[in-house]
Amino acid sequence: MWNYIGVAAWLLVVLYLIFIIWHIRARHLKMVVRGQKPGLTWLIDLIECGVLVLAVYSLVWAAWLRPIDYADSKVVAVKYDYHPLILQTGATRSYYVSVQSGNGTQPVRYFTYWTAGAKNQTNSRDADISDGTDPLTVKASVYPWHHSKLIKLDTAAEKAYVATMTAHYRKTFLNGLGMHVGHLAERFDLIRIPNETFLKVVPKQVE
Repeated sequence: MWNYIGVAAWLLVVLYLIFIIWHIRARHLKMVVRGQKPGLTWLIDLIECGVLVLAVYSLVWAAWLRPIDYADSKVVAVKYDYHPLILQTGATRSYYVSVQSGNGTQPVRYFTYWTAGAKNQTNSRDADISDGTDPLTVKASVYPWHHSKLIKLDTAAEKAYVATMTAHYRKTFLNGLGMHVGHLAERFDLIRIPNETFLKVVPKQVE
């Protein structure tokens, strides 16, 4: 129901657009019939159009441009999941994660890792691999994490686990205006491995 705030707002903008088209046309026809000079008519036109542009920009900002603070519990509900990685036996060595570069102009890498009973795939936009002393990477640090929990998992899971953060939009006016309530705001996988020797790189094929 909260998302109907956004639906109603867009409907009002469409109705206002129809109104100003009619209003501008009627005003200009009346001016022509009466043989009046433009006077303040053009200023009124600009004001009405300016209000329309401002309203549209506000809705676009709420839906697509508004920055989200994932540490703000009033805006998003954040959930964490932790799963041990399953070691894969290769022809030459064992590994936890395989990495393959994507085709095209965007430097995207695709990660594949295994947890209990599941094969998982993600990409470098929504995940990062941690193989350093600290489990938290620079890229992952932009999201809120329980750092102490990650430190404990380093010992309990022998630095072989995936920590997944998912954030969903809460029921707020701005989230409703952007029609985001209940939708996924962000998902990020922090893939922890002991060191880079447990990473299998799949070479990109050259045509």
